[in-house]
Amino acid sequence: MRILVVDDNDTHLYALQRILEHAGHQVFAANTGTQTLELANREVPDVVLLDINLPDINGYEICSRLKSDEHTRGLAVVFHTATHATAIARNHAESVGASAFLTYPINTEHLLSVVEGSAARSRI
Repeated sequence: MRILVVDDNDTHLYALQRILEHAGHQVFAANTGTQTLELANREVPDVVLLDINLPDINGYEICSRLKSDEHTRGLAVVFHTATHATAIARNHAESVGASAFLTYPINTEHLLSVVEGSAARSRI
């Protein structure tokens, strides 16, 4: 599976990349919204694992743009956040088209289950 991991926190980005690569996935990484949109259009991953807080474009706007673009609308988008662990944030994520919503701390097995399940559902 091809996964685009997005986080402006280098430690989180590195850890998520390693977990997903160790599980056998091909991983692309971005730490800004602009990079995310470029990579999503160029690489067309199966899943975008998307942080909410980014320095240029927030995750909600990125998800909205991906879902409104014919080329990327079928991508599964899984939000992950360390700071927006509220029902309001979760509902906002769902309203812009997110497949799932994860909060830190994230258990490795749960991360893999959610990411892989979201990709499978998006192919149906």
